[in-house]
Amino acid sequence: MFWHTQINMEETNLKIAVCDDEKIIRDAITDRIRCLYPLYQVLDYENGQQLLPDSETLDIIFLDIQMEGMDGIETARQIRKRNQKALLIFLTAWEEYVFQAFDVEAFHYLVKPIKKEKFYQVLEHAVDRAKSNKLLKHIPEQERGIVVKSGASSRKILLQDIVYAEVRNRKVTLHTLTEAMEFYAKLSDLEEELGEDFVRPHRSYLIHLRYVSKYCATDITLEDGTVILMAKQKYRDFVKQYLKYMKRAGELL
Repeated sequence: MFWHTQINMEETNLKIAVCDDEKIIRDAITDRIRCLYPLYQVLDYENGQQLLPDSETLDIIFLDIQMEGMDGIETARQIRKRNQKALLIFLTAWEEYVFQAFDVEAFHYLVKPIKKEKFYQVLEHAVDRAKSNKLLKHIPEQERGIVVKSGASSRKILLQDIVYAEVRNRKVTLHTLTEAMEFYAKLSDLEEELGEDFVRPHRSYLIHLRYVSKYCATDITLEDGTVILMAKQKYRDFVKQYLKYMKRAGELL
């Protein structure tokens, strides 16, 4: 690993839900989760109406899109009114439905029939993210950071000091308030580590929303004057994430 979050990543109790109107699928997914994580609480629901009363306390939700009555997309919209942190993983037999998942910030989606290898890959990824989310709640924002390893040396960098990162030829350059440092890594891995206050508006850039000065459909200007490219297909998602950041920061009612 080139970096890791400065928190104790010991086991954290998680609550995982499986919501699907087909019992055979609910049972199969539940069994797979319990096989890998026997100590976690796994709950199953046959429809969205059953799920919603418990949604505030859930960490990961496997949610079928096509259900009678309230479908998975509408269920997800209702969940988001109660729980912004839950990781939503959609289950669907038709990939075209997945595009609707962007509106409710889905973590991932799985296409039926669900391949076991892909399922475990997504599950492990979701569990790592959910554990990080829970543990970060106990760490003051000003103390959150990552450790960057470059060559034989390692340094702690506070998240609040990171302005943006860019990747070129497999090398990431991390720009902070005072310096720039290079190391070999994947920008997608760094994106996962830094969390929801950082956004990737272009495949080559990862920016800290805290330092956005202005933006338009083609680029973003940071407070230090740096101009970052905006990919056309990323604009809508960027605006949503930026407005949510402003609300979290108390700058938007």
